[in-house]
Amino acid sequence: MSAETGTAEGSMFRRAFRDSLPVLMGYTTMGFVAGVLLAAKGDVVLAPLWGFLSSALWVTGTMSIAGVPRIAARGSITGFALMTLAVNFRYAFYGFSMLGRWKDAPLLRKCYLILMLTDENYALEAACAEKDRGKHLRYCTILSILNHSYWIAGVTAGASSVALLGMMVDPDAIRGWTNGMEFAMLALFLVIFTDQARGALSRGK
Repeated sequence: MSAETGTAEGSMFRRAFRDSLPVLMGYTTMGFVAGVLLAAKGDVVLAPLWGFLSSALWVTGTMSIAGVPRIAARGSITGFALMTLAVNFRYAFYGFSMLGRWKDAPLLRKCYLILMLTDENYALEAACAEKDRGKHLRYCTILSILNHSYWIAGVTAGASSVALLGMMVDPDAIRGWTNGMEFAMLALFLVIFTDQARGALSRGK
């Protein structure tokens, strides 16, 4: 890698990291809540491991929280899959709008970008004014990796915290303490919506 290329990559990383800072705050917080609920109410063994694996394989705050009762009840995989499809169907429309920008991407990278096409990722990637398709693809890839790492860290930390606390406190007490945490998702949505509305109003002036 030449010095010029390295400088360009570093600049792209700094740009993506700066843009991802609001997501960092949201994903680590919401991920922590999802990890806590999974460990406290999901009735799974080795909760930190399950927290890590689940957050690495899927990034959906809604299902990570709404799906906990189904996990605890050991509901059918088919029912869980249909519920996930219904909740996350809007992401298909995000993907259609980005396919043109990603048409030159290798298959595995394209699949990863589609997997990571959350509301927050889509908003940042669609707002990126980079005209060069290659640079835009690098920006999207770096942004996706950063935001994915935030989610993994949040969920794993939440599940690990409950697992450690469970060694000292009655698990039933922990479950009681976590009642109402599900509403954190609503709070996050309101914050994100307000921030996006303020940004749109500012651009319109």
